[in-house]
Amino acid sequence: MQDVARTVLDCLRNKLFLDGVTADTHLIESGLIDSVGFIRMFVVLEEEFGIEVTARDLSLERFQNVGSISRFVIEKLAEGGGSDKPAEAVRA
Repeated sequence: MQDVARTVLDCLRNKLFLDGVTADTHLIESGLIDSVGFIRMFVVLEEEFGIEVTARDLSLERFQNVGSISRFVIEKLAEGGGSDKPAEAVRA
């Protein structure tokens, strides 16, 4: 889980440019992410981990912070899609 959490945090910081985000930051309450940001985050997660985020997956509880996002990604990976390795490592 730590590798997934580290990759999620890196994505939030480097691909979504969420300055000041930490593993414990509540993304909604902090105001760091809005509805458009959520869509961008879903796309980044899909690309990074090779998973598919569907309408059934959408709940605020799943995307509150790095921990909840990481658990979601791990669940999706366990369903048989994607890779827990960063996209760059998968392509190599």
